[in-house]
Amino acid sequence: MKKFFKVVLAIIVSVFVLGIIQVAFQFSISDILKDAFGGTELKSVSINVGQEFIIPKFEIVSQDNHHTKNQSYIEAHKFEWWRLNIGDVGILIEYDSYYRLGVRNPDLIPLERIGDIIYVDESAINVELLDVKINNFRHIRTFKDPLVINNNAEEYIFDAINRIEREFEDNIIINNQRMFDSAKLNFMMNYENLCRALGLNVVWR
Repeated sequence: MKKFFKVVLAIIVSVFVLGIIQVAFQFSISDILKDAFGGTELKSVSINVGQEFIIPKFEIVSQDNHHTKNQSYIEAHKFEWWRLNIGDVGILIEYDSYYRLGVRNPDLIPLERIGDIIYVDESAINVELLDVKINNFRHIRTFKDPLVINNNAEEYIFDAINRIEREFEDNIIINNQRMFDSAKLNFMMNYENLCRALGLNVVWR
């Protein structure tokens, strides 16, 4: 029995002494055991980054058009017989016009990349009239028949201006196909320049 207690006491003393030695000399028993009996440890990490794959998106590029010194002639007929105010009144006005053409949502244009080539369906590029403005109205001259006593141009000029804006917008859409084609070409050229800067080619199909 005494031998057993001596053995236990010897083990406790040995562990205590080993602890003091580890702290004093800054080494680990586990490291010694690994070296003696082997084990698993991480040696190095190798990273292989994949090839960067870019598909550039279309940027919103629009074409602005300004026209100055447009002229319109506004005419109204008065028939206020009770005060002998009968005849035609005309006003010549001058104004500036502005409209913008472009692709409203370029994110909807489908793109496909194969290698260094970007394939784009040209028919998906839809150029629209984005904005129309008429402003800077200037009164040039008023014309009236001799029997017109009170022309009261303000009564109809605002309605006429709204009509001018609507007719101007219709005229752009119907008669200015050349401007729409030019805006589309500008849109495509900007995308080609963007891709070329990234070392890519564009094929329209």
